Amino acid sequence: MPAPIRDVSPAEVLLTVPGSPAERAAAHAVGVLAVLGVPAALTVDAVAVAVAALVLGGVVLARVIALPGWLQAALGAAMLAAAAASVLGLYVTTPWIDLPAHLLLNGLIAASLGVLLLRAGMLADPRSRHGRAGIALTVATTGIALGVVWEIAEWVGFTYIDRSVYVYYGDTIGDLSAGGTGCVLAGLLIAREAR
Repeated sequence: MPAPIRDVSPAEVLLTVPGSPAERAAAHAVGVLAVLGVPAALTVDAVAVAVAALVLGGVVLARVIALPGWLQAALGAAMLAAAAASVLGLYVTTPWIDLPAHLLLNGLIAASLGVLLLRAGMLADPRSRHGRAGIALTVATTGIALGVVWEIAEWVGFTYIDRSVYVYYGDTIGDLSAGGTGCVLAGLLIAREAR
C-alpha cells in the first residue's frame, strides 16, 4: 500500500532543500541575499528593482521545483552576480564579464532543465552509453535554444523598449558561444550524474 499523501505548507516547500547540510546552507544563504536584494534595489532605480525581482523569482522557482541544493545555490549565486554586474554597469565598463555570466547562467539553467526532464522521465535511459549521450545532447541543445530566445529578447528590448540594452553582432555571437559552451558542459554533467 502506498504511503499516504500529506499536506505540505507553502512555508515547508520554500524551506526544504534537498542535499547535504552544506548544500542546504548555501541555498538558504542565496535565498536570503535574493530577498534582501529587492529592498536594496529600491535605493537604485526601477530597472534595478525589476532585475532584483527577476532574481528573486528565479530563486523561488528553483526552490519550488526542488532542484538539488548544490544547483539551487549555484544558480542563485550566478543570478545574483549577473544582476549585480548589471546594476553596477559592469557589462558596459568591463564587457568581458558578459561571457562568464552567459557561460554560467546558460549552463546552470540547462542543468536545471536536465534535472526536470530526467525527473519527468523524458530523457533517455542513463544506464547505457547511448542513453547518456542522448541526455547530454538534449540538455545542451535545449539550453542553447533558450540562449537564442534570450538573445532575441535582448534585441527586442533594444529595438522597441530601451536603447541602453547592450546589443550588437559581436556581443550576440559571444553570448551564444559562451552560453553554448556552458550548455554543453551542463549536458555532460547531467549525463554523468544521471548514471
